[in-house]
Amino acid sequence: MIKKYVSVPVLVLGGGAAAFALRLLEVRTGFEAATGLPIPGNLWRRLLVVLFIALAAALALVGRTLPDEKEAPLASFAAAFSTVDAGMLVLPAAGVFLMALSGAIDLGAAHSPGGLFLAATALLSALALFPTVRACRRPGSRQAASGKPRDLKDTLLLVPVLCLVVRLVLTYRLDSIDPALSAYYVELLAVVFLTLGFYRLSSFAFQVGRTPRFVQYAGAAVILCCAALADGRGLSASLLYAGGGLTLLGFLLLRLKTLTKSKPSF
Repeated sequence: MIKKYVSVPVLVLGGGAAAFALRLLEVRTGFEAATGLPIPGNLWRRLLVVLFIALAAALALVGRTLPDEKEAPLASFAAAFSTVDAGMLVLPAAGVFLMALSGAIDLGAAHSPGGLFLAATALLSALALFPTVRACRRPGSRQAASGKPRDLKDTLLLVPVLCLVVRLVLTYRLDSIDPALSAYYVELLAVVFLTLGFYRLSSFAFQVGRTPRFVQYAGAAVILCCAALADGRGLSASLLYAGGGLTLLGFLLLRLKTLTKSKPSF
């Protein structure tokens, strides 16, 4: 499995659980019931900020212990993420399904162009990621040695990045109506780091992927998605954050497992 790098998933999952708990406590105790304005000096709000800073530092330190492909880039996306173990694909497949379900719910409830755009960002992201997850079900060494040119599924990895940039703009426009930044900053950060996480994932398809940076951004995205789930933004938004977090967590575990089975050449 991934015993050599077990500290990475432990840090990400433990940090995500702690972030969810602190954000939930902040949401329940840190805002006035009548106005929704933040209550000054809320302990859980301060602890959550400290936790985010500590986890960011920890991810940066853990990233420095991982092999870096700067001088010897991988030949293909499959060289970084392919597996013969179908069980390793359960998490990313489940994540993609939840993202698609989020888009379907938004589409059914859309009554404005903004709602349609939100639905499209989730649906297109899921459709683009599905063939990539399927393609990971094979030994990565074959494609790594073949130097096979990029195909359509590699280019499709850019679709979630573009969709999430659009979703970030839409989310900010909807959330910024609220005068309290503390009420929505976690959701914005979740979308930002989902975008960066999928961007770092797509870089492996273009032979510029670097494991430390992917782990840092994907790990931060998972943690922030866990925290965003505590905001209670509605079913479709919760499904998107759960799906995006599971997808990146799944690819993160795939990358770590691949590292344990290969000897870096750098």
